[in-house]
Amino acid sequence: MTDAKDTAITKAARDAPDTQLVDSLMRKKRGRPFAEATTTKVSIRLSPEVLDASRATGNGWQTRVDELLRKEMGL
Repeated sequence: MTDAKDTAITKAARDAPDTQLVDSLMRKKRGRPFAEATTTKVSIRLSPEVLDASRATGNGWQTRVDELLRKEMGL
């Protein structure tokens, strides 16, 4: 096979619609993946003691506060 034929075959394969679909599906998405259940950003006023105690529990404190509120509300 000559270089010209190889180039023509490669170009035809890359231009095929199904190849473009596979390429687009296989491209890795950048950034953090989307969560199944999203949350809403809000501003809330808490007493300094509650905020300090929550933050003292370490990373994930906002999720734990959300869980406490959901439990208290029966959700």
